[in-house]
Amino acid sequence: MDARAFEIICLANSRKYLGRCVAGLRLDGGGWFRPVTSAEHGTLPVEQACCGGREVLPLDVIRMWAVEPRPEAYQPENWLLARNRWEHVRRAGPVDIGILYMYLERGPLLLGSRTDRVEVSALERRPLGVSVALVAPQFLRWVVTTSVRGVTQVRAKFELGRVPYNLVVTDPVWERHMQAFPPGEHWAEACAREPGRQTLLSISLGEPFTDGCCYKLVAGVIELAGCYATARTGAMLKPGAMPKPRESGARACSQQLPRI
Repeated sequence: MDARAFEIICLANSRKYLGRCVAGLRLDGGGWFRPVTSAEHGTLPVEQACCGGREVLPLDVIRMWAVEPRPEAYQPENWLLARNRWEHVRRAGPVDIGILYMYLERGPLLLGSRTDRVEVSALERRPLGVSVALVAPQFLRWVVTTSVRGVTQVRAKFELGRVPYNLVVTDPVWERHMQAFPPGEHWAEACAREPGRQTLLSISLGEPFTDGCCYKLVAGVIELAGCYATARTGAMLKPGAMPKPRESGARACSQQLPRI
């Protein structure tokens, strides 16, 4: 089968088992795109998620080749990768940033529920249209804590449409950045790599867990410079300007911290 070329704005290069999970928005207007392999869980090798000798970063525009859609109920935007190497096209510019504005979710629902997870059975009955969401979080705090496995864990606490969320971070670049901060809760402004930047989060549903749920993960942390404005309006990205979120009938599971 012939491979098809796609250009995406990378919005997540996340830890997934011993490899990576990459997701981004297609520049042809086709929405979210998640490349997967034929390996178990579709996991990408770490070296696959690299270009030019470095790992792909959020806001990189990448060209890659895929063979066919491989949708799952919990990840409908999956495409099976061809073996071609990826190409780094450029860093995202103002026109590219305008595409992000079109996909911002304002809540209160986040990927079909108001909790940190969605039942797989609910997704099978009524699949979501996408399993990745881009949000401009309100009252964002970073929490450095210890997971149930006894390793350092970073979490994001924020509100979306006045609903609180508390999600595990799987962005390895941001995890390394947060190693400089002591255990506890930190306001986002105090942790920013550069002052005056706006933080967006890519939220992804992970693989089904042993309790029959897919957990929501902060798969990508994106810091936008203040000079970036939307291509359509010329206005800064802000929660008040977000489009109406897509509704979903997926039912949420009971509250419980994920074992990540």
